[in-house]
Amino acid sequence: MNQIQITRRMLRRAMRGMPAASQQAKALLEFARANGAALFGLKVAEAKKLAWAALRRAVAQDGPCAGDSASGASGVLRLARELAALLRLDTIDSAIVEVTFALDRLCLPGELDDILAHAGSDVPAMIGEVAGAEPQDAERRVRLNPLFRMGLATFRADWRGHVRLETRWALENLLDRLPETEAEIIALMVGPRHVAGLPLSAFAHAEDTEFLHRLLEGTRHERARGINILIHGPPGTGKTEFARSLAAAAGFSLHGAGEADEDGDEPDRRDRIAAFQMGQRLLAGKGDAALLFDEMEDLIGDAQPAQGDWMRGRQGSKVFVNRLLETNPVPVIWTTNAIGNVDPAILRRMSHVLKLDLPSRNTAMRMLDHVAREEAVTPGDGWGSLLENTPEVASVLRVSARGARLAGEADGGLRPARALAKALRGSSDLPLEGPGPIDLDLFETDRPLGPLFERLRESEHMNVSLLLTGVPGTGKTALAHHFARTLDRPLLVRRTSDLLSKWVGETEERIAEAFAEARRKESVLLFDEADSLLFDRSTARTNWEVSQVNELLTWLDRHPLPVVAATNHAQRLDPATLRRFVFKLELRALSGTKVEQAFVRFFGIEPPASLVSLQGITPGDLAVVARQLRYDPTHDGNEIVARLRAEVAAKPGASRPIGF
Repeated sequence: MNQIQITRRMLRRAMRGMPAASQQAKALLEFARANGAALFGLKVAEAKKLAWAALRRAVAQDGPCAGDSASGASGVLRLARELAALLRLDTIDSAIVEVTFALDRLCLPGELDDILAHAGSDVPAMIGEVAGAEPQDAERRVRLNPLFRMGLATFRADWRGHVRLETRWALENLLDRLPETEAEIIALMVGPRHVAGLPLSAFAHAEDTEFLHRLLEGTRHERARGINILIHGPPGTGKTEFARSLAAAAGFSLHGAGEADEDGDEPDRRDRIAAFQMGQRLLAGKGDAALLFDEMEDLIGDAQPAQGDWMRGRQGSKVFVNRLLETNPVPVIWTTNAIGNVDPAILRRMSHVLKLDLPSRNTAMRMLDHVAREEAVTPGDGWGSLLENTPEVASVLRVSARGARLAGEADGGLRPARALAKALRGSSDLPLEGPGPIDLDLFETDRPLGPLFERLRESEHMNVSLLLTGVPGTGKTALAHHFARTLDRPLLVRRTSDLLSKWVGETEERIAEAFAEARRKESVLLFDEADSLLFDRSTARTNWEVSQVNELLTWLDRHPLPVVAATNHAQRLDPATLRRFVFKLELRALSGTKVEQAFVRFFGIEPPASLVSLQGITPGDLAVVARQLRYDPTHDGNEIVARLRAEVAAKPGASRPIGF
């Protein structure tokens, strides 16, 4: 059909049984006289004299199917036919799409629709009959048409009760732009195609990455239905980027369902569901397409658990949502920040649920390297410590690198990354940087640390625990940081001040929460000043003091991830503590050749002979004197040894000569 045929059919239906003397007939006759040249090929003078009987005869036939002279009209109807073909619609449903587009965008059908609406015409039935449906079946066919069933088009009564056709967000975008290719139609009706910015290997920290990869490959091979993957985790963990990389690795093109368009128009829940359903129709036959429904909350509303199996804030039908997840021919990757808002009935219909946390330092460094190559920047030296202490920076690598490139910064984006990290944390400060790289050969202990840490890194068992004891300055905290880096896990530090409370029972709650947070972040948990938490229970003065020690010992038995405890006072620990730790490492003051190696490492000069007489020196003493040299420099080795001797003498318990 063209717009002339559509308009003539509309006139023919409207005139059926209408008295010539009625007001509606006069309005139709006035419209026909004004447009007689276009509709019937009449001369202007002939059109002005058109009578009701002559109009009946003129509209009795569709007339020749000539093309529309206006390019806009031909573009609208061409688009309708192409969309109908993509949706694999039959003849009548295809014609319904054409009539709907014509009423919304073409002059003659739109003008006549205004007249008929004011006359109280049954618009759905009129569209169906114009499309070729039988009168008794016309309205039903229209309401079952995919455009109306998905909510892309609907009917709405105005304040006068006149029913009008109304098109929704996705259809408006389509008709505004008149795309010419299948890919453009899909992008506008469903959502933009997502391109992976990172290889799947960048998400090696995600627990089931390889399984999900194989799941999607199997889905593509068998064209399985009802495949849904839910990815959840706090903001900034890269859920969307992971979905892109996963789909690309499995050979899928990924389309976002109902996302904001390039003009910034925002879809609502109905629009997003319509785009999702349209994606299932348009992409079903391709076999290599998947959908991404970012922010699943838009599907279920602001649902929240209530008592029993009830959910507050749910929008729409529970059965409708459940069926969406059971029958989808196109696999869907869903994301949400808070899995607690997702109904268990929805979770049961997921093929897999993945919790995505912030990446480890090594993984984030690999992501940074990939982004830096694409953005043509060179990362500065501070990225390693920034990603270790502020892992959420991994979520802003690309925008930071791009900002650095545009601003001509030489560090690859450290300045914008730090600024964004502060904003994400809601703080004006970033966490203090931990100790830098250390040399395990400079630690004085009863067993070589390098081989031990390497075996722990390669082990499949992660419930290992270390007890680090020794005098101050022997490097216990620095060693804990190094251990976490070796395992490629973040370090979660809890000190006595973080855990002890003046309220009965609250200390135990804080201890339990520390272990829970370590599990959530998959981190190494460090208890610094452990003697204040695991003190000998025989010295306790109250029951609650015993309770907090019991709580910590119980969690040490059950925790599935690495734990480190550090103390300067091993003799104060409860005897039951020792068997809770797999490895007990005593760090001692440096001796022998290690003292000379450490001197060269810290000061860059050969040690003087006077160093041999110095006893009880630790890496901490060397670090303090190295910091002194920043402000009061000297290159005299004997002067440095003298400063080291002063540091050793200042320690508690150091022997001092008797005198006045």
